[in-house]
Amino acid sequence: MNLLILLLGIVIGFLFWKIVAGKYRGDKLEKSFRFSVRNYWIHIHHWLWSSILIAVLFFLNIRDLLLYGFLIGSIIQGLTYKDWYIIIYRKDKFHEIYSKFR
Repeated sequence: MNLLILLLGIVIGFLFWKIVAGKYRGDKLEKSFRFSVRNYWIHIHHWLWSSILIAVLFFLNIRDLLLYGFLIGSIIQGLTYKDWYIIIYRKDKFHEIYSKFR
């Protein structure tokens, strides 16, 4: 039963981000969690903050399988993008970087 709850959470998390996130790499960056530091953007992808949240929940001893599943599904979906590894980039290189992903 626990495995089914975890799997349900994974499917929900994956589908949620499939619907909410951009259709292609670099899409909807204006709604992404990114912030400016001098001449750079730092983009905290949803797979990254989901990973951080899993670690925090684990260390706080919160054991909600549906929530863990949702976060795992979020991580899996986020890693399907080709730009999953682009976290820090120069502002003036934005169009150059993301044009190759469209």
